[in-house]
Amino acid sequence: MAPVSSVVYAATTVEGQVTTSDGSPLAGVRVTVAGTAQSVFTNNQGRYTLQQISEGKQTLIFEYIGLPKKQQVVQSSDGTQQLDIQLDTEEDIERIQVTSQRDSSNRALNDYRAADAITNFIASDDMGQFVDQNVAESLQRLPGTSISRDQGEGRFVSVRGISPGLNAVTINGVRVGTPEDGSRAVALDVIPTGSVESLSLVKAPTADMPGDAIGGSINIETPSPFDRQDKQVRYRAEASYNDLSGEVSPKVEFNISDQLSDKFGYAFGINYLDRKLESDNVEAEYDEVDFGDGEVFSIIELQQRKYYVNRERLGSNLNLEYRPDNNSRVYFNTMYSEFTDKETRQRSIFSFEDGDVTEFNDTSARVDLPADSMKRRIRFRTKEQKTMAMDIGGENRFEDWTLNYRAGYTLTEERVLDENEGRFESTLEGLSSEVSFGEGVPSFRILEGDTLSQRHLDNSNFVLDRAVLEPKLIDDDEVSFGLDAEIPYAFGITSLTLKTGIDVRMKDKDADVNEYEFRDVPDYSLDNLTTGSPEYGLGNLGDGISKEAYLDYYYQNTELFSERDKDVAENRALRAGGDFTASEDVYAGYLMGTFDLERTRIIPGVRVEQTQFEAEGTELLFDEQGDLTIGSRFADSDYTNVLPSIHVLHDLSSDMRLRGAWTNTIARPSFNDISPRAEINRDDMEAELGNPELDPYESMNFDLMFDWFYAESSLFTLGGFYKDIDNYIVDTVSNNVDGFTGFEVEQPANAISASVKGLEASWQHSFVGSSLEGLLIGANITLLDTELELLERDGESFSIPEAADLSGNAFVGYESGRFSTRLSLSHRDESLDEVGDDRRYDIYTSPHTQLDLTASYRLSKKAELVFEATNINDEPLELYQGSRDYTLQFEEYGPTFSLGLKGSF
Repeated sequence: MAPVSSVVYAATTVEGQVTTSDGSPLAGVRVTVAGTAQSVFTNNQGRYTLQQISEGKQTLIFEYIGLPKKQQVVQSSDGTQQLDIQLDTEEDIERIQVTSQRDSSNRALNDYRAADAITNFIASDDMGQFVDQNVAESLQRLPGTSISRDQGEGRFVSVRGISPGLNAVTINGVRVGTPEDGSRAVALDVIPTGSVESLSLVKAPTADMPGDAIGGSINIETPSPFDRQDKQVRYRAEASYNDLSGEVSPKVEFNISDQLSDKFGYAFGINYLDRKLESDNVEAEYDEVDFGDGEVFSIIELQQRKYYVNRERLGSNLNLEYRPDNNSRVYFNTMYSEFTDKETRQRSIFSFEDGDVTEFNDTSARVDLPADSMKRRIRFRTKEQKTMAMDIGGENRFEDWTLNYRAGYTLTEERVLDENEGRFESTLEGLSSEVSFGEGVPSFRILEGDTLSQRHLDNSNFVLDRAVLEPKLIDDDEVSFGLDAEIPYAFGITSLTLKTGIDVRMKDKDADVNEYEFRDVPDYSLDNLTTGSPEYGLGNLGDGISKEAYLDYYYQNTELFSERDKDVAENRALRAGGDFTASEDVYAGYLMGTFDLERTRIIPGVRVEQTQFEAEGTELLFDEQGDLTIGSRFADSDYTNVLPSIHVLHDLSSDMRLRGAWTNTIARPSFNDISPRAEINRDDMEAELGNPELDPYESMNFDLMFDWFYAESSLFTLGGFYKDIDNYIVDTVSNNVDGFTGFEVEQPANAISASVKGLEASWQHSFVGSSLEGLLIGANITLLDTELELLERDGESFSIPEAADLSGNAFVGYESGRFSTRLSLSHRDESLDEVGDDRRYDIYTSPHTQLDLTASYRLSKKAELVFEATNINDEPLELYQGSRDYTLQFEEYGPTFSLGLKGSF
């Protein structure tokens, strides 16, 4: 304690602001009346209000993890008294010292301690910086989360084993849509961390939060001009090197915030990343094939793929805030992100199912290869995704109540206008293949007789078969507004705070997905496109293929590419089948009470959400003669969900707390699943349909969490949770669908039931005041037991897709003087990805363990040298079919190293 001898004459109500020594507000400070359980936490502006203080002298205690406690004596009287407090560090602030890790950790710990809902936080460091490249990779550090990657970069976040499409994502509290046509999952790699001040993940929401978050609700906060006192400029510039591609990529960030007066301020940021990378890939498929007088389970196709990727991210934010007095504020926030992904893919395809199996045992086969069973392809496309979020709102504190109001608009879009793939087939005859499989990554040899052949590596042996164009335009925009009213001491009950409000969201989504197959093409040899053989660590790709030469040839000779007469109907279906337009309006209201007892806070509430959905899509039907009819189909639904909840927070002591929650949440079907649409593949006699009859997911959730703030800047948590989910949506396959005779039809349907049981533990420790001063260590682990029952495989039980039985993170950090470093390990066990016809066709994602390192050296108060190493252990992405022996996909990215400079002034 740091007692203060002076007495401030206050009233039964004391309010004020808690700041640091430089005037920056402190959120999450616990303000307690000594000797009682009466306490409050400061809000995001560092403000607090203590009411109904007992008569006489009272001591107020101000506690913030990472700073010394402070106490202030007050004398009660009538009225309201303003009491502002500064919490100062005991360290010499003139000394050049790196405290980035401890600073961000303490901010997150204080936010966690102050939260009513079960929520985890990630805060930027003292320079407003994050280590990770994007939001997804930052969120994977939290307990209960895991991420899926695309080209080695984190993209989608799964929470407690629940699919990313069942999460809610907001920016400054405003819901964000997704440019993806097939899912509600928000691709978080489009949001660079340079635009972000803090991240929060709500796992058990209170009634005043959106109810459509079975997995969790992710909120991305951009900086406020009042986060830091006075003008501050922050910068970061670095270059990264990818070991596989050998390319150097630049990254720059610039942020500035300033208070032009004590009432008005702005925060502006802009960041840019231009990353070049490569990946080497092998993909395989397994099925039953004819051999002798029966069938055997063998490899039916193998692909070798080489990717060249250039990803650019541009992000910016502008936040304006006006605070006319201590009881009012008005804000206007904007965030914009632009993501451009240019991808070139060269691949070789060997279709073993097109030939005859002449020899076979459990792990190898010899297959005759007809000419058209070997293919080479070159594809290029540019994917552009844009995300814009704007919100305007305010807060007014009146004598007896508080009003919050907001309105928001988000726009997300995707444009793929230039996707073009040239497909070439072999002219070679008399070749066979010896292929080895069932022992991990498959391998093969091409033979001519019994002699090893290299002719399949020569582009001169391939001719153009077709050109495939796949343009896509997706638009997703949403308008929202809401009101919240909070009334302390409602109905004269001093322990009760009442809160009520409304939320309205109106979303429109438009998907225009096309595919053009031009199979009437010129006689053109692939040899005309030959370049040097690409570096490929998983085998020999042979001659390279120039995508520039292919595109030049195509666009100079477009009149030579056309569809065959017999393909006209199918091409019409390819262009129209996946298209849909949809609107979804959600009207929600809630009522919530907060009862503050001696050591216990009880928060009961109920939320009601009504959903109105309409969509127009495409209907494809085949008559008895097999002729295709294309028409329009309309669908609509209207349903209401009542979502009661109760949260209980009980302080076992000053540093121990129990949190319990019973909540009910929902998740709406993806637009792709519920919209009327139909996509067909006549070559393979396959169809994919939407299902407008789907019901929303409904989940009843139970959470219990124990928190122990056992030492300075340290925390141990242990908890369990259970989710009972009705109407879980899975893809089903049928060969008996009206209008699709002879087709294998995939369509989403509501499963029988699903459940998630889990344990979650987290620990972090900062060594303070010992010989290990500056050392930080921590770990978290999540254990899951998930079950999913399907009608199609009666009697069997499955894990929920994308749910890993075990996931976790560990880190060791050290800060001393000018130097700081952190070694991080993330791990995720295997998870079911897709359910097949039987166990042999189930698809799994293999375990993934990745090691990352960051280090910095502060050159001065305004500059810090930074080094990062990502994926040090060169962990690949691997999927398998049925068992680990049957690799379905194996992809390598290589480690990435970066060096740069960051700072603030």
